[in-house]
Formats: sequence, C-alpha cells, structure tokens
Amino acid sequence: MSWMKKLYATYENCESMVGKKAADEKTPLLPIAHSTQNAQLEVSLDINGNFRNASIIDKKDAVTIIPVNEDSSSRSSGVAPHPLFDKLQYVAGDYAQFVDTKKGEVFFEKYIKQLEDWCSSPFKNKKVCAILTYLQKGILISDLVEQKVLQCREDGKLNPAIKLDVGSQCDAFVRFRVNVVGDNESAIWLDQDVQDSFIKYYISLQKNKELCYASGQEMSCSEKHPAKIRNAADKAKLISGNDTSGFTYRGRFSDKGQAVNVGYETSQKAHNALKWLIDKQGYKNYDQVIVTWGTKNQNIPPVYGDSSELFADEERLTSPSTSEEFAKRLSTAISGYKCDLDNKAELVVMGLDSATTGRLSIIYYRELNGSEFLERIKYWHSTCVWRHTYKFIVDGVDEKGKPKYKQITFVGAPAPKDIALAAFGSKASDKLIKATVERILPCIVDRARFPYDIVNAAVSRAKNPISMERFEWEKVRSITCALVRKYRLERFEEEWSMELDKKVTDTNYLCGRLLAVADEIEGWALYEMKDKRETNAIRLFERFAQNPSKTWGIIVKKLIPYEIKLTKLGRNYKWLLDLREEISQKINFDEFNTFKNLDGRFILGFDCQKKEIHDVISNKKVTKSSSNKTESINSEEEEI
Repeated sequence: MSWMKKLYATYENCESMVGKKAADEKTPLLPIAHSTQNAQLEVSLDINGNFRNASIIDKKDAVTIIPVNEDSSSRSSGVAPHPLFDKLQYVAGDYAQFVDTKKGEVFFEKYIKQLEDWCSSPFKNKKVCAILTYLQKGILISDLVEQKVLQCREDGKLNPAIKLDVGSQCDAFVRFRVNVVGDNESAIWLDQDVQDSFIKYYISLQKNKELCYASGQEMSCSEKHPAKIRNAADKAKLISGNDTSGFTYRGRFSDKGQAVNVGYETSQKAHNALKWLIDKQGYKNYDQVIVTWGTKNQNIPPVYGDSSELFADEERLTSPSTSEEFAKRLSTAISGYKCDLDNKAELVVMGLDSATTGRLSIIYYRELNGSEFLERIKYWHSTCVWRHTYKFIVDGVDEKGKPKYKQITFVGAPAPKDIALAAFGSKASDKLIKATVERILPCIVDRARFPYDIVNAAVSRAKNPISMERFEWEKVRSITCALVRKYRLERFEEEWSMELDKKVTDTNYLCGRLLAVADEIEGWALYEMKDKRETNAIRLFERFAQNPSKTWGIIVKKLIPYEIKLTKLGRNYKWLLDLREEISQKINFDEFNTFKNLDGRFILGFDCQKKEIHDVISNKKVTKSSSNKTESINSEEEEI
C-alpha cells in the first residue's frame, strides 16, 4: 500500500488547496466525501426555499463538485441517491407525473429521506435546508416546464427525444443555487460551509473502527472505494472486491476484509489526491495514465514530454545550434528544479491502465528522491538526443482571437509517444502504442537500456520514405537518429555527433552521406524545373539500404539528365559533385560491393549530410546573384 501512503501524505501536505481550483485545472483537490459530476440543469432558490429561476448549463461549466456517500459514489444500478445534487428521477417529486415510469416515487422517497436526515442533524446547513424545503413541495419539473427549460409532448409528458449535453432531458443532472442576502457564494457546489457540513454529518454516521492497512491506524474502514480516477466518466477502480461468487479472493481469504482493509478517510484522501494530480499534471495516452509528483507538490520536470518542455516558452523559440549548447541549456534547466528537489524530496512515478471497464491496475510504480530523479531525467535527455523540426507551439493569437502556431526546431529527446508512433506508425493499435510507452518509461526513470526491437522498428520505417508523407518521414527520421545514437552509446559505447563527422569511415555512415548528396543534386534540378515529384534517391531509398552497390549504379545513371539540366541552366552544382567524389573515395570498394542491409548508422549519415548541405545554403555560402540568377561559391567553400 505504499502508493496509497504517498498519496495520503500528498493530500495532507496540500490540504490548504482543498476546494481551490487553479485556472488550468478542471477540478480542484476535492474534499473527502465529495466527487464530481457533469450537471445539465441549474435551479436557483431563495433562503426560504422558493423557486426563482432555472437554466441549462453551458457544457464548459458543467463540472460540479457534489457530496457523495459510499453507495452513491460507486452506484451502477439500483437505488443509491447522492446526498444533495442528483438526476431528475431522484430530486423531482413529480417525476412520475411527467415520465412513464413506476420507479419515480421510490427514487425520490429514498433521496428525500436521506436529505431530511442531514437537515435534522446537528451539522445541518441553512442553504441545504432551503433546498429540502423546496423539493418537499414536489413541483420541480412543473417549474422547469413553466420556465421552458424542459419540454413536453402533446400528452403532457417530457419528450425523451430532447437532448441536454450527452443524454435525454429526462435524465438531466440538477444542481442548485441558494441566494442569501450578504452571502457572495450562491453556488452550493462551491460553498465550503456546505462541504464541511456534509463531511461532519457523514463522518458522524460511521461507528465501527478497524485497522487500516495503509495508515496502520484504527479508523472507520470502507469497502467501496472511489472511481472516476482518470476522468469523470471513468468507472474503473484501483481497489475493489465485489466478486463474491468468483475467485477474486476466495481460496486465499474467507472475506474481502482479510485481503485489504482501508480506512474511509485514508481512501478518500488518497484517491482525491490522485484524481487531482492526474488532472493537473498527468500524461494521458488513450486509457493509459502516467503521473509524476512530489509529496509536497514541488515543481518537477515532465517524465513523458520531449526536451523542449523542460525549457521556458521563450527558450523554445531559439533552438541550440550545437550539442554543447544544448548540454549547457539542459544543465541550466535541471539546476532550476534543484531548489525544491534534493535528497530529502520524495517523488513518485506512477502508471495506470485498465484491463477491463471496472478494474484499474498500476502498471508502473517507482519512488525516488529528488536528486536521483533529476540525474536520471538529465541522462535521458542528454543521451537520446537529436535535432527535430516536427513540433509546433502557440505563438500569439490572430485577429479573431484564435491561437497561432509556429513550427520550431528543438534539440533533445523526443516524447515516448512520439517514439512509439515513429517506430510503429499512426495506424498501429492503441494497445501496441500504450505497451511501447510503458516499455520506454523504465528507460527514463530507471535508466534501463533502450529496447533494440523498438530501435529496429524505427530504422525500418525510416528506410521506407515513400510509404509516408514528407513531413512524417522527416519526423520519423530525426526520432530514429536519436534512438540509434542512444542505442550505439549504451551497447557499444560509441559517441555519435548530431553534426556531420567527416572523419568517420564506417561504410553505413558513408552510404548515408552519399545518398544524401544524390538526393540534393536531383532535388536542386527538380526545384529549378518546378517539379514536385520525389527524387530517385528517395524512391530507391529502401532498395539502396538493402543492396547499396547495385542500387547506387542505377541512381548515378538516373542523375545524368538532371546534371545536364543544371548545366544548361547555368547553375553551379560542381561543389556537390566534388562532395560526392570525396565521399566515394572514403568507401572501401570491396566492402561496398558485398555490403547488404545497412544499419541505423546509414540514417545518421544521411541526416547529418542533409543538414550540412542545408546549412551551407542557408548561411549563404552558396548565394544567388540578383542580376543573372546564377549561383556562385567561394573558392575556399568548394572544399566542403
């Protein structure tokens, strides 16, 4: 139960934040005995329980904090009313008059009896009593119809075809406001006095005390634990033992209390802390959730993001130009977290996923101190690093107030999900993507070696550019380079630079450089011809990787017409031909003729050479003449 103790400690440390919602949060840290529900109708009353008005709630404002008890928080069928806010069938005494059902009175009777008990207790609240006074009149739907909030058919019954948000108006969830002179908070779901009133009332109902396995203290224990952990519609639970006829615990224990016994307050605080953390800073990948937190709510670097997320917004717009510059910026970013994270800081990384609709499992769990965590984050981002151009960030708004996006170049490690998509493609199953992200997580948090099969899958996709759009291939290629670099470092202790290394004599790397030059020569000619088709180097990319010597002869022959075209246009491309010759002379001829199936270093060589050529052009080492539209190159630059 270590995870529950850490979450309980987090709640205790952050108790001052209970009920206070930040601007970027959907829900605040919830009080115990409370949950959230999307409401569709809002009814306003005065302090005497008189109806004032009603309205349909905007979807953006639908999330409502509601009091719950053990039965109502885990209800899936049967009659289990919430203590205050609920669906029409519970809160409307005239529900049976407007809806064809025999159970309307049963739902209302149980709800109103429960509300009467609260209002007759020493912990009653005057606003709640006003709601009770109104609902006892049994005219809620009549008032809503009169206000034209609900609509009836010709026979006087509610029209079930009318939809409110996600369901029929007959199933609408209702919340209340009570207006009191001198009280600025009319919204009952945000009133802390109402929340405290219910908590005291509900705790007073709990009598029997047992040993809580999580805290080690004697307290009232719970058999029904909260759901809605990942989102408001989530039915899966972390702790559940309602299978009395199957084999959940039979054969090991005589009853579920022997398997696990958790105090009500412990469970409530732990689950509410987990919901809050997931909403505030959790990473969601389909049904999979990964959340990292400090027990004192410290600011921590993200585990599941790419390197650009470590830096401030203004830093993201200026990408480091060299590996050394990135290393310095990374060290500075990590140092910024060290103020809160030291050897005494308690950090937790927790992964959750659901095997079935009702069962949620912990797929990954680690506890680390602050210094250890930062060291592992830094290692990941400094070893799985490459130059990427696929990311977009918000850069202001347009004249209509809509966000504008800017494509950025960033140096660093890609996000785990981007790695999974690069390796297996966007058409891969959700199950495969989730499993891959789960396998990558220990590489970040535990400093485990990166799995070779993921690297190999990425290399295979990067070798097949014609199977995807150009933007997607460039993303796959840069991510593959990062993975190959990390793999070669961990398995062979090889240091591969993001910059072109002209001293490298490895045939895989040189073949990549050679193909990049061929791609640029033909690409240059196609650009001048205003032809948008792919070059032969790209179309024969995969074939070249399988059999470079045989395919290279074909590519060279296909380049001849484009070289002639550039010559006729007066374009100076001689430096590219010289570069091709320079690379060819470095390749061992005998080895080249027998080489098959180039490995990941081939992708490194291709990417580095492309970047080098583009840098030459962008730095105006090759410049266009405004007079004759020809291109020239300085004599000292021809050596490139």
